[in-house]
Amino acid sequence: MAKLYKWEINEPAVEEGVEDVLHTVTLKCSNLTGKAIVTIDGTEFDISVRPLSLKGTSQMFRLGEMPALLEFSKKGAPAIVLDGERLLGK
Repeated sequence: MAKLYKWEINEPAVEEGVEDVLHTVTLKCSNLTGKAIVTIDGTEFDISVRPLSLKGTSQMFRLGEMPALLEFSKKGAPAIVLDGERLLGK
């Protein structure tokens, strides 16, 4: 059965007079089938792998100017890692 995770991540403004940007990331994944669909600010990416091989993998991406890592830990729920901080999905 597929699970749905959601993150809302604030990207601070780099310049004065520019507002912060709120990024939305959703992940629908199934560890059993290896299916994983991540949506970043409305753009969908299929990062599926072989059945039973999703755990222990990771995928790099960008949120605006920020590099981020989507991590499928061997134990527990997926997390996004930004600047060394793990953000668990809701």
